[in-house]
Amino acid sequence: MEHSREEHLDLRQRKTRKQLVDALTQLLEEKPFQELSVTDICRRAMVHRTTFYAHFNDKQELLHYLLERLEQECTETCLPQDPERSPREYLLTAARNVFEFFAQRRALYRACANSGADTLAHTLEDCAAGEVCRLLSEPRFREASPQVDPQVAAHFYTGAMLALIRWWLTSDEPLPTSYLLANLEQFIPIQ
Repeated sequence: MEHSREEHLDLRQRKTRKQLVDALTQLLEEKPFQELSVTDICRRAMVHRTTFYAHFNDKQELLHYLLERLEQECTETCLPQDPERSPREYLLTAARNVFEFFAQRRALYRACANSGADTLAHTLEDCAAGEVCRLLSEPRFREASPQVDPQVAAHFYTGAMLALIRWWLTSDEPLPTSYLLANLEQFIPIQ
């Protein structure tokens, strides 16, 4: 089933998907993904199994949908909209926003990671790297660092940032974001 475009869904269908996503989110914080059944999800969402299967083929597809929505929300809310920022300020603001975004969803992220549900992260990483590559290809970024290939830099920084976030969110005693950001400043050479 194709979930990337949902303009064709009516309000009722969108509401049902939201109920299913919310149910999965809650359940992931209670027990591992492998132990969840479609029945568990339906019961929590208060929808019939036939309704579930009208939207998703299985619980893995629902999980993938949840992660796609998170990636989309992260991209929409974390990337600064101020085109006047210097490339360095832009990247540091984006990093700060990403840390805040994931800090608010720490329990869900930990549940996904502990359940092995982070195997879909590679797809999401590619989407994020594509967006960063597009950004780094803009003239103001190219002028600030013309010798850097935007595609290489995008995959490097995206991979490094996601690894840092994964470590930070799964740590029993996470470092303060201010400390992480102060260290990140050292790795962003462009002004």
